[in-house]
Amino acid sequence: MAKIYRRDNLIAGVTPKPKSKKRKRSVIMNFRVSSEEKKLIDDRIALSGLGKADFFIRSCMHQKISTFGNIRTFEEIKRKMLLIDKHLQEVERTEELDVEILESLRMILEMLDGLENGKRQP
Repeated sequence: MAKIYRRDNLIAGVTPKPKSKKRKRSVIMNFRVSSEEKKLIDDRIALSGLGKADFFIRSCMHQKISTFGNIRTFEEIKRKMLLIDKHLQEVERTEELDVEILESLRMILEMLDGLENGKRQP
């Protein structure tokens, strides 16, 4: 019978974080890759020294985005800009600004900058 070990049991002297301080990651995201892409991704993860989840989160959140304009892209930008506009009109003081709204605006501006300059990702 195989015994399953928790990670903190594998490393001597490591104590688990108290439950209240752990991040709650309850949402699962999946995507498909070819076997060659999986090998390359696994190699990059190993070289990074990060766990898979942290690697993917950092990769998705902190990479430059190149936008390829199509109707779906522009419809999504339009939808998000309407939400941003509504929020900004409701705000009376800068302290009331929603950080997620500002992050959405930053991402849209970054994407439009990539589109405007014609930078294509290989």
